[in-house]
Amino acid sequence: MSNILIPNFLHGSLLAALALGLLSCGRSERLTIHTGEAHGTTYRIKVPGRARLDQLGIDKLLKQFDRDLSTWCDDSWVAEFNSATAGTTMEMPETVATLLEMSERYHAETGGLFDPTIGALIRIWGFGAWRAGHTADPSEEEITAAREASGFDNLEIDGRQVTKLHDGLMLDFSGIAKGHAVDLIGDILSAAGHTDFLIDFGGDILARGNAPGREQGWKVAGPALESPVTLVNQSIATSGSDHNHRGTHSHIMDPRTGRPVPTGPPVAATADTCAEADARATAAWVGQAAR
Repeated sequence: MSNILIPNFLHGSLLAALALGLLSCGRSERLTIHTGEAHGTTYRIKVPGRARLDQLGIDKLLKQFDRDLSTWCDDSWVAEFNSATAGTTMEMPETVATLLEMSERYHAETGGLFDPTIGALIRIWGFGAWRAGHTADPSEEEITAAREASGFDNLEIDGRQVTKLHDGLMLDFSGIAKGHAVDLIGDILSAAGHTDFLIDFGGDILARGNAPGREQGWKVAGPALESPVTLVNQSIATSGSDHNHRGTHSHIMDPRTGRPVPTGPPVAATADTCAEADARATAAWVGQAAR
């Protein structure tokens, strides 16, 4: 089950909008709070009472995500696949196989608004790993070529094997990877016996069980939301452009036009998993721009 929450206005930076605050009747000393940095942002884990967290397991997970998915590292799996020529077949690591399966499903369910195969468009517009030194907008010919290189029809998937069918196809899982990482961190906590916790990874939030002093759920709030939201075994993610844009161009592409979505207020989406909330927030923001 998922839900889209669209704010009436935005104030402050998107970073503030993403960093949804915890509202709790309990006192701070009743929480174990663990913070860290990964993938260019911060994460925070809150567990009632005194708790020992599997930091080694969390660090291992986040490092594996970098090795598999980073577009900034030339030796990641995604970077190697993106630079491969048409006809190349590669075995996907578990992380990529899972994300590609989920992404194809959300792509269909959102009418193509969520699409991790548009890395070529992100590159020519100069966002993400390709931002440095980029000043000019691409030509119409470049946009057309990048659109033709994008799409799930340029991939052939057979179990854990994926074949690239177009030289220019590039994958970019930035619209779902962080949410999936949150879900897996939640799995680590659950496996350790924790039933009540909240994970906030750069604004992608997963809530399980109850906050201290609350009978049901965790309450979060932030400028991206019209009012505080109580999450009961749910996730919430926000998509927007205030912190990552160039002029009126946001960093999020509209797969239908091959152009950046204009800058504007973010939207939030809730779902059972953080990966789904992440994908649906991206799709909702692209769709909102067209209205």
